[in-house]
Formats: sequence, structure tokens, C-alpha cells
Amino acid sequence: MSPIATLRTPFPEKFGIPRQSGIVEAAHGRVEFLPEFDRPDFVRGLESFSHIWLVTLFHQSPPWDGKSTVRPPRLGGNERLGIFATRSPNRPNPIGLSLVRLVNIEHEPKLALEVSGIDAVDGTPVLDIKPYLPWCESRPEARAEWAGEAPRLLPTDQLVCPAELREKIGPADWNLITELLRLQPQPAYQHDPDRTYGMSIGKWNVRWRCDAERIQITELTMRET
Repeated sequence: MSPIATLRTPFPEKFGIPRQSGIVEAAHGRVEFLPEFDRPDFVRGLESFSHIWLVTLFHQSPPWDGKSTVRPPRLGGNERLGIFATRSPNRPNPIGLSLVRLVNIEHEPKLALEVSGIDAVDGTPVLDIKPYLPWCESRPEARAEWAGEAPRLLPTDQLVCPAELREKIGPADWNLITELLRLQPQPAYQHDPDRTYGMSIGKWNVRWRCDAERIQITELTMRET
């Protein structure tokens, strides 16, 4: 298989990326078609759909190590489950699946799709695009047991940022940073309140500390590109 497009996202590294698509609507991305697919005919009729599936390649994941089990973050990283019972990116065939909202179809200067709710690192190869069909792909009666609920979001008033740092950025960037940090992206098995975590989001480097009750942003600087 060969990619048909490249996905541009605000995530230059894997740490801090939402663990599922759709849970951070502020995470926008662009599906930029490769030259051989840069023709309007390839997306004719796609405007009829509000959401699309992106079939992607986990191009930054290490080669599968042959292990049959992984430690899902949802279970605190302490319990092992079979690879095929999880959505771990470290799998025999590193294929990803993201359900995203189709925001806009651009034709100039080249064919691209603007999407939201993305959960992939910048530069991710896109292998295929398929429209989402709610009448057959939404199953309210389905069960998922240990993964049946959306991740817990930290209350907004428990995310603390000094005013001098908050004033550096615009509302769109702040909204994205806020939504990502409320998901508490630090490893679930680490509980050291003195430990500083960091990730890159768009044009910003963000560093924070956390305890059982709140997240404290300690540094917010522009990324060097």
C-alpha cells in the first residue's frame, strides 16, 4: 500500500496526543493529498458527509516486538491485555483509524481536507479516506466494559496558569492547550507532584506539574522551527 495524502497536525511529537479521535474538537488538521491524487474528482460528493474515517500509518511507532500483550493507559499501565483487545499503536501492522469531523474541502492551492478531532502526529501518512455512515456505524447498544466511557476531564478551575503566561497566546491556541491538559496526558502510573512534564502543541512548548487535584502550567514558550 502507498499513502494517498499526508496529515498535518499541531502535534510534532507523540507525547500528549489525544488517545482517541474526536475527544478534542479543537485539534484541527489538514489532509494534504499527494500529487497523483490532487484532483477534485477524488473527493466529488464528499461534501455530503459531516464525518470521515482516516486510515493511517503509525509511521513513528517502533517495529512490532512480537509481544502479544500491551499495557493500556486506560488501566493505569499496570495490566496487560492482548494487542487485538486494544488500540495500541505498537501492533503487527501499524495501521491507525481515526473518525474526524470534515470541516472544509479546499481546492486551492492544492486539494486538502480540513478536519477536527484529530489524534495523530504531524506528518502521518494517510492510506485511505472513507465516509462515516451513522446508520450502520453507530451502535448505541454496543458494550466496551473497561473502555466504555470517555476519559475523565479535569475541571477547568483545576487547570492553573499564571496570568503572564496566559497572556502570551491567542484564544484558539489556549483552547487547544486547555482541552489537551484537561485529559491529563501524563502517564497514569506516575504520581510525583514535583515532576515536570512537557509537550509541544502547535507553535508552543508547554511544561506543567500535576498532583491529585490540579495541573499547574509552569512554562509556555515559542517552539523553534
